[in-house]
Amino acid sequence: MDRFFPSTRRCSACGAAGPKLDLAVRGWSCGGCGAVHDRDVNAARNLRDEGVRMYELVASALPPGRAMPSVIRASEMPGVALTA
Repeated sequence: MDRFFPSTRRCSACGAAGPKLDLAVRGWSCGGCGAVHDRDVNAARNLRDEGVRMYELVASALPPGRAMPSVIRASEMPGVALTA
């Protein structure tokens, strides 16, 4: 995952990226869709969704006939780029 993934400022409802938020800001409203977010809950949803996206990306690159493992370690898949 990108070190600068905007988990706290990306709207988990519509995907719009908002401005950088001060750490004291605990809640915010999306300018794109109007959804109201708790900063931590929104970040958790975005991180979960990004993790699932990355898992599916790696799993889709597995050779035919190889079952999807319950855990994929990046070190075991050196030929797969996780930035698609």
